[in-house]
Amino acid sequence: MFAGKLDSARCLVVKIGSALIADVDTGEVRSPWLENFIEDVVRCFARGQQVIIVTSGAVALGSRNYNRRDKGLRTEEKQTAAAIGQVRLMRAYEQALKRHGLGMGQVLLTNEDIEDQHRRLNVRSTLQQLLKIGAVPVVNENDTTATAETCLGDNDRLAAWIAELVSAEFLILLCNVDGLSTEDPHVNPLARLVTEVRCITPEIDAMAGHPVTHYSTGGMVTKLAAARIVMDAGSTMVIARGNKPHPLAAIENGGPSTWFLPR
Repeated sequence: MFAGKLDSARCLVVKIGSALIADVDTGEVRSPWLENFIEDVVRCFARGQQVIIVTSGAVALGSRNYNRRDKGLRTEEKQTAAAIGQVRLMRAYEQALKRHGLGMGQVLLTNEDIEDQHRRLNVRSTLQQLLKIGAVPVVNENDTTATAETCLGDNDRLAAWIAELVSAEFLILLCNVDGLSTEDPHVNPLARLVTEVRCITPEIDAMAGHPVTHYSTGGMVTKLAAARIVMDAGSTMVIARGNKPHPLAAIENGGPSTWFLPR
């Protein structure tokens, strides 16, 4: 019903979950998936749209240096993994975009960059200048230096704040489920997909689940928190499955998804 509006938007913010871009078993980038997704981004640029990517995956890509992935990582180990993995993550994006003639710029943020008004304006200026010269901003939390006081905690809300900052019409959260369901679809295959949300009620909140991997700090709880930010800002948020061919095109073509509509 609303999918056709994506192709007319001025600016899209797309958030990529760790499980989509990183193979947590091998610690490698899912290169075929990334190339497929970048083809969608190139198509958006070709029709005059701006695209900002908010990506997870640095910790997952750097964690192969440890042998306790199934038990999680201590803070200092996570920071070290992020330092290693961020290089690999950005290199993968840079190479994938370069094959299509697009450049990119890395933007690493902490909570202080969002809360401080002067720094917020600097972030917005940087994003706008990158888009102005035709480069794709690729944003991630700075997990290497973030502490409990400065940590954003998840990239769902980071993506929502970025969408609000640049007045993007749409925030698209690509993950490993079709959208918000009445129950966790990993637990109950009969759970029903909620296709449209106009107000986040206690009933909607009750449908939220929890992260399913040690490398994902999100889950449906943080996606609903992101939806509140975006809806209050007058924009639209979409949750959709990302591990399919051309996920953005699939949304445009009416594929399964949940649309959070502005008030």
